Amino acid sequence: MKLINNGVLQKGMSISRIDNEVAFQIYKFYNYMTLINNTDLDSDDGSEVTSPLKAENVYLITGKFSTTQDGSINVSITTNVQLLIDKEDIPIIKPTVHLLGKTLGYAELTESGYTLQIQVKPYLSKDQFTPFTVNLTHPPNGRFKNALTKARKNSTVHTTGVFFFAKDQLYCEILEFQFVSAKIESDNSIVVPWKSKSDSRNEGSSKSVIEQRISLIQQNSTTQPSLSMTPTKNKHKTNMTKITDISRSLLLQNQQSDEIHDSEISITNEENEERINENIEENEKRNENIRNEERNENIKKKNNTPKISNSTRGRKKQKLNNVYELT
Repeated sequence: MKLINNGVLQKGMSISRIDNEVAFQIYKFYNYMTLINNTDLDSDDGSEVTSPLKAENVYLITGKFSTTQDGSINVSITTNVQLLIDKEDIPIIKPTVHLLGKTLGYAELTESGYTLQIQVKPYLSKDQFTPFTVNLTHPPNGRFKNALTKARKNSTVHTTGVFFFAKDQLYCEILEFQFVSAKIESDNSIVVPWKSKSDSRNEGSSKSVIEQRISLIQQNSTTQPSLSMTPTKNKHKTNMTKITDISRSLLLQNQQSDEIHDSEISITNEENEERINENIEENEKRNENIRNEERNENIKKKNNTPKISNSTRGRKKQKLNNVYELT
């Protein structure tokens, strides 16, 4: 391992099983691990990329690659996952690659199928960016037959396939294939599928009340300028209603409502007092009338009682005198 900047670069060699015989593929890998808070490289936390590759273990790796003249593959590892299987039970698997390059000619048809050469320019580092040629292969009746026959020289293509060597040449059995266009289409020819149907419906049916209101609001919002709640002193400044202004207006409203309520209460109190005074006056008048009536009745009774005359009074006195004399 070698310390580089804030990380550690691990270099090594590994092999993979590529057929049922003893054939294998050699890989020269470069595993760069970033040091975070002085992480212990010997600890195996199961995370990707940061963990170093250990001998005698089986890993599934992804990364960028380039080829060498001795038939090995240089790989700059981006992710690695340890597989919990024994090295004796390692499965047969060829590397799967993604290639982006330009065609060197037209596709050729042979007994084994179509062959199309492309040139790929990898970039692993400043020392590993040499372009190399890959032969794309495909069955004669495969699903990419038409695409391969339409390929022209210097066409940019992207392909995914199984990577292998044959007679010191690089091959890739196509799994996916497509052309890459360098043109940028600025014409927006998107057709909304429901527009024509909605237009025909709008012609035959009238809008609902809600739709009419929505359209009216939309028209007003686009044609009429927005009204400001406060006078503007500077035209360049944006009119904004402050929170203090809102609170002041609310307090004024509350004070006005309280004053109105107090005035109403005072008015009702004055009215009640006037009514009470009127009732008292009416009662006093009634009582006075009753007293006057009683006085008048008493006077009438006195006037109606018979008066004793003086002659009768003299007679009574004579009788009394006579009585005294007899005694």
